[in-house]
Amino acid sequence: MSKTEDGKPLLSAGRRKDGQPFKEGNTRPDGSYDVGRNRTPEETRFKKNDGRPRGRRPKGVRNIDSEFERELRRKVTVREDGKERVVSKSLSIDLRLIDNAGRKGQNVAIAMVDERRQRIAAAKEETARRYHSLSDAEILDQYIRERAAELQVDPGLFGDAIPDADVSGEDEHG
Repeated sequence: MSKTEDGKPLLSAGRRKDGQPFKEGNTRPDGSYDVGRNRTPEETRFKKNDGRPRGRRPKGVRNIDSEFERELRRKVTVREDGKERVVSKSLSIDLRLIDNAGRKGQNVAIAMVDERRQRIAAAKEETARRYHSLSDAEILDQYIRERAAELQVDPGLFGDAIPDADVSGEDEHG
């Protein structure tokens, strides 16, 4: 069996894989079918730049994460100790969680509140440890070095000695 330019086997002229002939006038020069499964007639195919918007999000449709955040920012009225208060849904969820942990003693709520409290305390401690004991110049220098390491910038740009480099120009024995 002969092959086409792209290495695919050449079908016998006018024959399908099952041996039946293609319709009259429905073959290409290489013997394959012209119109059929996954090959629509050329005159009905989508044309480039025909003005139809394909593959884009329709106007006005939002990202699901944006919708979620928008809903969390929405205001609701909650009643605490007989007084009404308008808060965001996000805050109302936090209030409910803390209420379930504190008043009702639900173990899952207690664990979630404790985990969040520890995470906040650790973040504050890390910030204090990194920046409060340093001067402004040292903070900026540390930030620039961290960003340079992330971007894989040569440390020699900062005047640092390059590791394993002989700066003196002499060899070890001389």
